[in-house]
Amino acid sequence: MGVDLSRRRARVARRRARPGPGGAGGRVAHGRRGAVRALVVLALAALPLSAGAAWATWSASQPVSGADVRSGSFGVETSWQTFPDLTAMLPGQSRDGVVAVTHTGDGTWRYRLAVAYEGTVRPTVAFYPGATCTGTALPAGALSPQTYARGATTQVCVRYTLPAGSPSDWQGQSAQVAVTVTLESRPS
Repeated sequence: MGVDLSRRRARVARRRARPGPGGAGGRVAHGRRGAVRALVVLALAALPLSAGAAWATWSASQPVSGADVRSGSFGVETSWQTFPDLTAMLPGQSRDGVVAVTHTGDGTWRYRLAVAYEGTVRPTVAFYPGATCTGTALPAGALSPQTYARGATTQVCVRYTLPAGSPSDWQGQSAQVAVTVTLESRPS
């Protein structure tokens, strides 16, 4: 089966030669269509100028692949490096002990120390950063002056002092003195 190209060419030529609206030939109609298109484009281009301040907001979005978010852990271990002997203390005497504080979790941290008493005898307790009770004591409840790295261990010297003006009814009495270490996470 062959295709007669000459007939097809003749049909296309006849279509092109047909007069368009208003009696013009096909080429004029095509030219008119192009002129109308150009007029529409010019009108649309002039529209923002006549509207004053015209603007457009462009937006594009792309989902980001999922990320694993996991919380860290946070813990503390304490142990006496040197346990203070608090027996048979006399007014005005001090005894020192050293506590090791270890962070067992993630992140950087600082420590805070507090004291709780049970009983009638109330020795004063002072905390010193480091293995010796020298320098300036940290007030109870104050944060340590230094921030420590993940997993670090630090030492704190704890000084117990029986005040010089202790009442005589404290003689032969005992007390439970609890030192509490609290760790707080800090921004890295």
